[in-house]
Amino acid sequence: MNPVLEQYESGKPIAEGTLGNLTALQDATLRDLWRRLLASFPNSVAADHNEVDPAATLSPALSPTPQPLSASSVDSSKRSNRLRQASASPATTPTSDKQRSSSSSSWFGFGAAAKPEPTSYRQLVGDVAPEGSRPPERYSSSVMARAAPTVRDAFWDTVMCDHPDVLLLRFLRARKWKPEDALNMLLACLRWRQNEDIDWLVWSGESRLNLALMRSGIGALHRTDRIGQPVLHIPVRLNDPKAQPLEQIVEYTIYLMEVARCVLHPPVEKVCLLVDTTDMSLSNMDWNFFRTFLHYLEHYYPECLGLVLIYNASWVFNSLWKLIRPLLDPVVASKVQFAASQKDLQKFIAPENLPVELGGSDRFTFTYAMPRDGENAPMFDSAAFDAAAAKREAACDHFESATRAWANATLVPGEFLPHARNSVADSVIAASKDMDKYRRARTQYHRTGVIADDLAVNWSSS
Repeated sequence: MNPVLEQYESGKPIAEGTLGNLTALQDATLRDLWRRLLASFPNSVAADHNEVDPAATLSPALSPTPQPLSASSVDSSKRSNRLRQASASPATTPTSDKQRSSSSSSWFGFGAAAKPEPTSYRQLVGDVAPEGSRPPERYSSSVMARAAPTVRDAFWDTVMCDHPDVLLLRFLRARKWKPEDALNMLLACLRWRQNEDIDWLVWSGESRLNLALMRSGIGALHRTDRIGQPVLHIPVRLNDPKAQPLEQIVEYTIYLMEVARCVLHPPVEKVCLLVDTTDMSLSNMDWNFFRTFLHYLEHYYPECLGLVLIYNASWVFNSLWKLIRPLLDPVVASKVQFAASQKDLQKFIAPENLPVELGGSDRFTFTYAMPRDGENAPMFDSAAFDAAAAKREAACDHFESATRAWANATLVPGEFLPHARNSVADSVIAASKDMDKYRRARTQYHRTGVIADDLAVNWSSS
């Protein structure tokens, strides 16, 4: 049987190769990867890995004091890399206010005729949200002002509130437990996150995202499947590729991935995508975006996808699937399952967690909760930010020391070394959670009570 399906037969997610569920060989491989990664950190005694690119510029100049983020203060340079990667479509080409026009690629590369843009085309949440809800501009401080971030800086920025081993194990599993390949994949991810300034996206949050997309409900997180994986709902019929620029769609998608990380806690490390193709048509699909999404998912968010559940696939989707499947990694393809009926759907998601329109008993309907005045007030407290950042920095230093001792210990084949460093990792996670409210703008899931300030998750609030 497909291992993905076996999970739903047993009611438990696959544990092999995850935190606390390693074989002796996997444990040794994780130690190997840590040695290689630590060798790239500053002041390391062994820096002989030529593939390491230790420094890259994270962001442009930072404001000296915290000031409210202006409604449309999205620096076009922060989107430029993502724009080039996503598409050369006319819809992604910057235009002046007098010449703004919309155009979108189709599945077969034919763009729509240029026409005047409606107001909603580029309208951001920050354009209409209360001014007092906006996060501040990032500010310079002894902690934040990095002229040339190192691999160490980028790594700990990427860890966010995760257990550091969880992040490394994702890359090891994605690269078939080959530590050198896993390290190169991780370094490529770190460079991408720096080039795209993902930390800035997390900082500024929904204020810089397309308002129509936020209100659409596409990508809404709601409840869990039968093995505890958060369900990300994608009603394809609501997607209109021509309704906003492609770069804003891609940015919105990256933001969803970052928010999803907040609700993934071991032993649940993956999400379930519920793709509802009811009443969809070719006009709802965008080939350029799909290719970009697949690339990001496979290279920058590895091992975060547990299941792709295609519900009510029509002849339109079945025809498109023949084009899509060859593009998928075999492992990703094995996670795609089809549910032809509501009964099939309930094999994966319990009725109480399914909306009524999908045959469940949950009366959930998505409504976007707009930002509120004062919700990001802690982000304006630069002294508190610095104190929280210093506490986290000390915890990271302690974890690195414990990890060096563990990774360099001499063991006989098959011997396990007790992970006393896990208590140190708990300190890193606790410090990271304490810092979160100073570095992450609140999301709709904070406003609705799904995510607490300490990142505890309460799905009954959704």
